[in-house]
Amino acid sequence: MNTAEHDRPSYRYAMTNTGTPWIYIVGEKLLVALRTPSEPAIVEQLWSLVTSSSTTFDDALRVIPNTSGGQPASFVALERSGADGDTMKLLVHGEAVVDAHAGGTWTRITSGDKPWHRDELSGVEAVAAGGLTGEPGAAVSGVSFPLGSGVIVANRIDWVADPEAVAVSPVRRDATAQAPAPTVAGPPTTRGTSAVPPAQSHFRPSPAETNTIIRPPVQRVRPEDDPAMRHDGETVLRRDIAPPIQDETVLRESPLVPNDPKTLLYGFRINGGQAYPLDAVHYFGRNPRQPRIPLPDPSRLVPVVSGSKSVSATHLEIKQIGDSIVATDLKSTNGTSIIPPNGHWRRLRQGESVVVAPGTFIDIGDGNVIEILPPWPGV
Repeated sequence: MNTAEHDRPSYRYAMTNTGTPWIYIVGEKLLVALRTPSEPAIVEQLWSLVTSSSTTFDDALRVIPNTSGGQPASFVALERSGADGDTMKLLVHGEAVVDAHAGGTWTRITSGDKPWHRDELSGVEAVAAGGLTGEPGAAVSGVSFPLGSGVIVANRIDWVADPEAVAVSPVRRDATAQAPAPTVAGPPTTRGTSAVPPAQSHFRPSPAETNTIIRPPVQRVRPEDDPAMRHDGETVLRRDIAPPIQDETVLRESPLVPNDPKTLLYGFRINGGQAYPLDAVHYFGRNPRQPRIPLPDPSRLVPVVSGSKSVSATHLEIKQIGDSIVATDLKSTNGTSIIPPNGHWRRLRQGESVVVAPGTFIDIGDGNVIEILPPWPGV
């Protein structure tokens, strides 16, 4: 599951357009943040550790590589304990940053001029980790999402014991400048991560992105207005018809939208990354594949990383019909969440299709959030 089954998830993660993405492996008491890219085998091993109640802080440290590409690796390991989770044991390595709030003061914890810094804090009311920019304790910039446990890719992650008790701009100090040299052994050295080539984009946004005029919604066709859609009331379901084959093909009712020629071309991006056009039907999932029934339109398969496997193999379909964008949950196991612009979060029913507007965020789990982008002139 991407979030724990309780009313108040322990963490919130955020994605911005700046900074390096981080991989967060989050359990009930342990959290590990690795700067991307990172080896999938290490992420899988850490996920199995943080979900075990018997794993200790040092058990997790033994798995994390000390170097990456010949340079000190950047990561954070954090363990919460105590009745309220306000006692924290942490290790900051390389260029990782942690902001902690305790006793009305924000403390920025870095490795300073050493490869790493280990500390233990008590009375912690809030903590932020990852690609932190700006002043210590700066508020989250952009949209944040709740997380109980799982493996996600984002720019930062926050834990707050009581949001009302933490001031927005409290007094700040730098913990690393006055911190004594650590006396404990650092994590063992293992092989580093290998870099992956950056994705190539064929979709070039224009500076006029924010000035695009969004068309008003079109009027839907009602069944009673179309003779071909009227029911004669005499159709009977026969018992001798074989049941449908259980496969990846999903038969569903799509919203009634006009299939007129496109005059606009919308786009999307995942986790604030590269932008791509919706010039084909796109299928998202851990290992997506097309339906067995051939489609007349071109299609693309978009695989995403899901360490906890909360994202289904073929989870979501997004396509443009005329000048409307339709998102469909493909009967996923753990569901799809929609956050429309200036709207309220809601979860789609299995197999449900909805028309979405630019600015909508679609969360399919494990930190994989798809943003629908407005059209750009000239594309």
